[in-house]
Amino acid sequence: MRDAAGGWDEFLRFLIGGTINTVITYALFLALDRIFHHSIAYTLSFLAGIAIAYALASIFVFRTGFALRSALRFPGVYVVQYLYGLAALWLLIDVARMRSEFAMLLVIATLVPITFVLTRYVVRKGSGPR
Repeated sequence: MRDAAGGWDEFLRFLIGGTINTVITYALFLALDRIFHHSIAYTLSFLAGIAIAYALASIFVFRTGFALRSALRFPGVYVVQYLYGLAALWLLIDVARMRSEFAMLLVIATLVPITFVLTRYVVRKGSGPR
């Protein structure tokens, strides 16, 4: 895992940052789900999660600091993630009648590999030659 991209330390920070973001956005979803329809709760917690993810990635994980250009490109992967999550929640809650608490956990678990693949593609494609 040791490579020019940062090695184990960066990967560990990525896992820690992702865990922090997931816990915060899941708690936010649960709180908002008591007030709003699950699609609105998901949307609001998802938008908060993008902002948290960018802050954690730029300050904690990659230690690059904030930059307008990266901030504008960062949400690109999350459009696919959002649409997948919204559709999966609809299918699990409205069609399969699963409780929203469990449905959201399943969505989070299935989004991890999807997000990893998409993020790796976007980051490697956008990083240019090494």
